[in-house]
Amino acid sequence: MEIGFCTNNYVNTYNNKSVKNKKSFDGLDILGSEAPNEVKEAWNKAEKECGINGYGYGVNSGGKLTCLTSLFAMSLVSAYNGGGRDILGNTVYSAKAAVQKALDSLGIPQDSKEKKEKFFYESFLRFLN
Repeated sequence: MEIGFCTNNYVNTYNNKSVKNKKSFDGLDILGSEAPNEVKEAWNKAEKECGINGYGYGVNSGGKLTCLTSLFAMSLVSAYNGGGRDILGNTVYSAKAAVQKALDSLGIPQDSKEKKEKFFYESFLRFLN
């Protein structure tokens, strides 16, 4: 079982025997580790277009959560229920379904953070088509 947490601008991952430290945070490491290249490319294009990390924009430079995004919440619920943190799955269809569910959960954005989140999701879906 893999457990991850953010501290002091590092993401530490404990995987039975090793600890890995990274200075950058890529949401695909958790939300789409098994995603096909097409999904990863769409994610990266959406990040560039939006100027935000689809997962990490909810994490500040100190490694602390600033907001709980819909995808992050879905990932936590999935992990809690024993399904793992990778919610984008291993197909384009599963990634689209997860992001559409996140959009539905988000609803009408109430503030600038939610507007950025929605913009990222919509860009991601557009690049997947």
